[in-house]
Amino acid sequence: MKKDNRYLRSKTSDLKIIPINWIDETERWIIVPGTIQEKYRRRTKEIIFSKNKCSFATGVPKSIIDFIYRAVKQLHLTDAPLIFSRGTVRTSRGLVRNAVSIHKLDWGVGTLVTIPRILKYREEITLQIENTEYSLRLMELVVLHGLLRIAYPGRGAHFFSSMAARILAKGWSQLDVEKSPKDLDE
Repeated sequence: MKKDNRYLRSKTSDLKIIPINWIDETERWIIVPGTIQEKYRRRTKEIIFSKNKCSFATGVPKSIIDFIYRAVKQLHLTDAPLIFSRGTVRTSRGLVRNAVSIHKLDWGVGTLVTIPRILKYREEITLQIENTEYSLRLMELVVLHGLLRIAYPGRGAHFFSSMAARILAKGWSQLDVEKSPKDLDE
């Protein structure tokens, strides 16, 4: 009996090279916890882009994806998957537009970071740092604040706000975990 070599050749020629950050069809959707308004009903969100362990759902501005990925690398948050999405961020007092929501997802899927939908990427804020005014993008400031909360969970709220503003204004060399931002001002 002879083997049909034509079949084997056509099979091997149909193989494709798969990029490292390729998302399989089964990984395109995540289950997101609902809010109080939705009576905690879960819903699904589509993941449209992925870089290593950073996944981005629909609605995340393309211009902030590279910023988020670089921040995740600088903060060494590459161990667990991080999923970034746009949505409604609420507290007990109502809607929030200048903070992100952070949730640990079930089944070890990763951590969901929800960026407020009402926050626009082009919005800027002017802050005074060491007697110099800096114009910073509010969305970058809010996201970096949230990533610092994930990276350094034991620190106080003032540390995250001050360090995020300092990093955006002066660069990543300003990240000093041993000192608080108050100590850096002296």
